[in-house]
Amino acid sequence: MTRTARPRPATTGRALAAAAASLLALTLLGNSLGTAARWSDAAPLETQAVSTGTLDVTLEPARATLHRTDLDPATGAVARGTTDLTGAAEALSALAPGDTVVVTTRATLDVEGTNLTATLTVDPGVPAGSAVVPRVELVPAPGALPPSPGPGTSSWTVTAAHDGAAYDVTVAYEVAPDPSAQGVTVEPGPLTVTLAQN
Repeated sequence: MTRTARPRPATTGRALAAAAASLLALTLLGNSLGTAARWSDAAPLETQAVSTGTLDVTLEPARATLHRTDLDPATGAVARGTTDLTGAAEALSALAPGDTVVVTTRATLDVEGTNLTATLTVDPGVPAGSAVVPRVELVPAPGALPPSPGPGTSSWTVTAAHDGAAYDVTVAYEVAPDPSAQGVTVEPGPLTVTLAQN
């Protein structure tokens, strides 16, 4: 019996078949029939959570005084006087240029909470364009931690480290030293002390 020899595929044909198989594999990997690896990364955003806490400010009863400088017409001597106006709002009328009404109170803070920050603001309550120019001062009571300057005028930033601290608030309402301001009426306030979470 005689066997007929089969022709063997050429080397070039084998190389083409291998290339076709590779191309088919890449096609399958590139569509929905296969899988494709994608690079990715993730990083958590680290935030400082604020715990449930307390934010409050307590004011002691306010005290008001009138500071006046007078000239004695007979002698020309300067006389400075202070009058207690607490509870006598009607005494704030008919002020002279240069008179100053000073209102003082003490604010005690209740600031509890992890990473809590707040803004303490003193609003003297005088409308713009008034003949009265208010000046606000905040002085820590003995042993109180001084607050940092706040974002605006007459404001300070406080944290939980200021919890229980007391501050003396002074607002001076000065009548402009201008003769046209003679006989003006000063209505201090409503002076408002606010504590708002940042």
